[in-house]
Formats: sequence, C-alpha cells, structure tokens
Amino acid sequence: MASHAQRNSSVETLRILAMLMIVTSHCVMFTNLDALALPFGVNKVLIETFLYSGGKVGVVAFFAISAWYLSEAGGVKAGLRRVWILEREMLFWSLLLFAATAALDHSQAGVRLATSSLFPTITALWWYPTAYAVFLLFFPFLVTGLRALGRTAHGALAIVMLVLFTGLDMVMPLSAVGLPGGNYLSFVYIYVLITYYRWYMRPMRDATAWWLLGGGYALIAAGAVGGGILYAMTGRLQMLQVYVGKVEFRLPVLMVGLALFVLFERHEFHSAVVNAIASSTFGVYLISEYPTVRQWLWRDPRLDFAALAAGHPVVLIPALVGAACAVFLACTLLDQVRGLLFRATVDRNRGKWFDKLAGAIGAQFVNRKESV
Repeated sequence: MASHAQRNSSVETLRILAMLMIVTSHCVMFTNLDALALPFGVNKVLIETFLYSGGKVGVVAFFAISAWYLSEAGGVKAGLRRVWILEREMLFWSLLLFAATAALDHSQAGVRLATSSLFPTITALWWYPTAYAVFLLFFPFLVTGLRALGRTAHGALAIVMLVLFTGLDMVMPLSAVGLPGGNYLSFVYIYVLITYYRWYMRPMRDATAWWLLGGGYALIAAGAVGGGILYAMTGRLQMLQVYVGKVEFRLPVLMVGLALFVLFERHEFHSAVVNAIASSTFGVYLISEYPTVRQWLWRDPRLDFAALAAGHPVVLIPALVGAACAVFLACTLLDQVRGLLFRATVDRNRGKWFDKLAGAIGAQFVNRKESV
C-alpha cells in the first residue's frame, strides 16, 4: 500500500476539491436557504451553476479517481477485500455517531436509525458508500468482461450507454430506459467510459479538457438562466433550473467532472500534508451526511442564510462556501483522530482478518472439491 507521500498529490488535491464541492452543495440544499426560490439574478445563477450542481460534479470527480486506479486492478478477492476495509470505517462512524445521537438527542435514536447504523451498507445509510460497495462486488467481473470485449465492442458499448443514459435523458426526461441515479449503475456507466478512455484513447490535451470544463458549466448555466426565467414568469417547474446539473450521469456533469479529473491527473507533485487531508475525505462525507449530524449542522439557527440572502446577498456565496469549508475542516480533524486510532489498532495488519477468512473459505472449498 502506497504511503501518503507516494500518492500523486495532484489527484489527492482533486479528491479534496470534490469533497468540498459535495459539502458545499449540501450546505445549499439542506440549510434554511431556499436557493431555487431566490429572486432571479446573478447571485442565484451562480449558486445554481457552481454550488448546487457541485454535489454531482464532485461525485463524478471523486469516483473517477477510484475508477482510474481500479481500471488496472482485478480479482474477486481484491474487490471483496476493498468492501471489507470500506465497511470498517463505515461501521466506526455509524456506531459512534449513533451513540452521540443517543446521548445528545435520544428522541431521534430510534430502532430504524439503530438498525441502519448496525448495517450501514445494506440499509444504504449513506448512498455513495452503498453504491460503491455494490460496484466493487461487480467490478472484477466487469473489468474482465470489458477486457474481453476489445476496443471496438467496448467503444460500441460506451456509445450505446451514452445514447440511452445521457442522450435520451437530456432530450426525453421521462424516458423509461434511463438510469435512476444515486446507485451503483451510475458507477458502472462511468467506469465503462473511463476504462475506454484509459485503455484505448490518446490522452486528452489540456485545451480539450478546458473546453469540456467550460462547455459543461456553460450548459449548466444556460439551464439555470432558462429555468430561472421560466420560474420567475410562471412560478412553476422550479426544479428545471437545476435539471441539467442534478444527476451524476447527465452530460454537463460528466463533462465537468471528467475534465477536472483529466486536468489534475496529468500533473504530479507529492505532499504528505495534502495526502493526509485527502485520506480523510471519505470520513468527511460519512460524518457530515449521517442523518442526525446533517440536521445538527445545516439546521443550526446560527446558519440563517435565508436572512443573509434577503439582507446581504453580496456575501451569501462567500458565507455558503465558508460554512462548507468550516464543516470540512472540523470533520477532517475528527477523521484524522479516527485514522490515528486505526493505525494503532486494526491497520497494523490491514486486511488480516479478511485474508484469514478468505483463506479458510478457500481451504474448505478445496477440501470439498477433493472429497468429491
């Protein structure tokens, strides 16, 4: 396992940026600020273009990092081992945060939350880790199948998926053949695109990546402007303002997220500090998105963004970003403590218990096969 200092800190910087975008998007969506109902203007368009849509752009960029490195990995055991390691961190935070909920606000510590905290993956306590865990179970077979397809068939598959899942979704929003969003199928789709790019295409030039980035944001901004004008005139179709940036498989989101990954991946530097912060980004997500913590953070009466939007709209965007950065920093510090605890205990021989279990199961399988 590479140390923090050995990982490409440019990619790890993108990991940090992606999680900041996700947290900022949650700040916009879950505080008392009704961003979509704000008066039409520059402030509203900027919030919808860069902050609201940032959640799904961040998801694409965050997953693209994993997909890039997984494109050269394989094996059922490797996939299961990753799920095992993922589950340890999820259980740590789900059980600890449930205990905190029981102590601080026991009225919310019901049976449903307790069950979800005991089984965070299968109950989808957090959608991203559940979707990623299911993807990890499929990916060894997926990568083997994609390798067997070869360049031509893989490219045809990518085109079919683009047409069905992105093209039809843009022109026919009620199409019944699209993706639901927010589950492992979106990751399978993005993985097919990324592996085709990595295995068969020439590296994208910086200029092309910048055009993709600018074009994607231009489309998101056009949707915000067009939808904003329609909503201001009719008071209807409010969600149309953020339609093109609301789901991870829509074309503008893919354009921006993948362009960001290309721009960061091709550069390289090494920083132990950057890599250490990046190692806690998953923990930031788990902490800030635990159901009761989300409520405590974003429904705090001191975060009165609605009043700020009405009285001081000029400072609204800096305030939203500042609040998100503060939450990111606090959660990072907490997860760094978790990291220290893990390094002193379960990470001293990372995956040891999984390897033992896998070895025992493998031995039993071999013995049964020989007896037959």
